[in-house]
Amino acid sequence: MGVAQAATYVVTANSDITFTPATITLVQHDQIVFENAGGVHNVRADNNSFWCADDCSLHRSPSSKAWQDTITFDAVGTFGYYCEQHGDLTGGMRGTVVVIADDIFGDGFEGFVVAQ
Repeated sequence: MGVAQAATYVVTANSDITFTPATITLVQHDQIVFENAGGVHNVRADNNSFWCADDCSLHRSPSSKAWQDTITFDAVGTFGYYCEQHGDLTGGMRGTVVVIADDIFGDGFEGFVVAQ
């Protein structure tokens, strides 16, 4: 069985208090680069599996810097996230990552590209 290459996508925290795209579908093991394109933002998973701004360890509070953080999504499921400055678990500046299994397409499948 062929193994598809993991893909990397970008999700941007915008100055208009939105994430672009707000919802994204990935294949298991793909990555997202979260980036700040303006404003005071961070990105925090509803389940706390990631919590980042200037980095993902010590400097996770909302920041106005042009930060970028890469998160790999190995678990299948739907993961909500938000900016602590402008959102929370129920509303405001929120986004969703949907991760589907990498073997969902069966043997011999290669080259799948997720539409954004």
